[in-house]
Amino acid sequence: MRKLLPLLSLVLLASCGEKGSSENGNSSSLDFTVEIDTVQVDPGADHFIYLAKFLRSSSLSSDKKTLYNFNPTVPELEVIDLNELRLKEVIKLENEGPTGVDAANSYIPMVHVSDSGELFLNNWSHMIKLNAAKDKKSRYWFSSDSLKGESLSEVEKIYPEGFMSDDGKFYFSNYGKQDNSHKNGLAIVNLNSKELKKVPLDIFEKIEKFEIVFRPNEDSKTSVTETVFYLPFEDKILISTTAYNEIYLVSISDGRVEKKSFHSELTDDSKQGNFQKTAGSQKELFDHAKEKVKEVNFLKFHYDDQNEKFWRFSTTLDRMIGDSATYDIVLTIFDHNLTQLHEEKVEYSEKGSLTFFKEGSLYSYINLEDELGFVRIKPSYD
Repeated sequence: MRKLLPLLSLVLLASCGEKGSSENGNSSSLDFTVEIDTVQVDPGADHFIYLAKFLRSSSLSSDKKTLYNFNPTVPELEVIDLNELRLKEVIKLENEGPTGVDAANSYIPMVHVSDSGELFLNNWSHMIKLNAAKDKKSRYWFSSDSLKGESLSEVEKIYPEGFMSDDGKFYFSNYGKQDNSHKNGLAIVNLNSKELKKVPLDIFEKIEKFEIVFRPNEDSKTSVTETVFYLPFEDKILISTTAYNEIYLVSISDGRVEKKSFHSELTDDSKQGNFQKTAGSQKELFDHAKEKVKEVNFLKFHYDDQNEKFWRFSTTLDRMIGDSATYDIVLTIFDHNLTQLHEEKVEYSEKGSLTFFKEGSLYSYINLEDELGFVRIKPSYD
């Protein structure tokens, strides 16, 4: 398909019979309906949008009007107009030379395009920045001898799987042991001053007890771990996990940490850990992971700036039918201050590896026969 196609449209009445409790015990309910449709991005006549990494190498503009999708194999940057749902431009990049991004055979865990058009790419060893014209390159290293401010110990590093502020002035990532065995907290790096601020967090230690590990030999391991989610919001970084019904708020300016805990009447408030934590083979690892996924799983917080509400989906086991599991999906809604307003079981959820609110609708990436599409969920509050 090469056209923009609305594939599905339906309206669901959201029940408000279930109430959610915030951390201080207050609760309320909401009356709202949702309209769901699926749309496809027009790639033009002679181009296939790069989907091999499921948009994990993409960057969303702060105004949600543009999606930048990086293809490291060429390399090039696809510019997608989210208002018109079409490929607007393909920016060709150099892999080698003075402005080369060295991405063709490299691990690139982070891609960001700032509000001023600068392109940031992170790899194992350093970060590359191309200016808006893509004709000047800068490099940043995050080792102890390259940074001022707080220091990294001899066994610590800043991980490359981070994210940028919209203005391109700050880099955020985990810091922890160089052998990847343990993370200690959030690193905040001011790229202009090269100053590092370390924010210790107990969140990583808390989720370690849910890790399932298979060690084929003494020098390697394969594991199934919990996911930690990050959401820049105003002057803070919001941090949550798949394991706990809570959220951490980290102040960017001074590193102050606040934690909010929530209560659900529809799911457990944390994983229970009633599954095997060690595996003797890849098959056992997979089997233990199937048991783990039956416990509650909290997804990422998403902020709807039009309606000034946060949404978060979670899943929990409904029942087993033979060897097959069926799951309940729970939507929890919070206000601008992260006070829990409402929760209920729903028949819809976010779909893919990229999900965001735009103009009051929740967009989720979906692959439509190797073409880029989005499922959109638009709430209307009574």
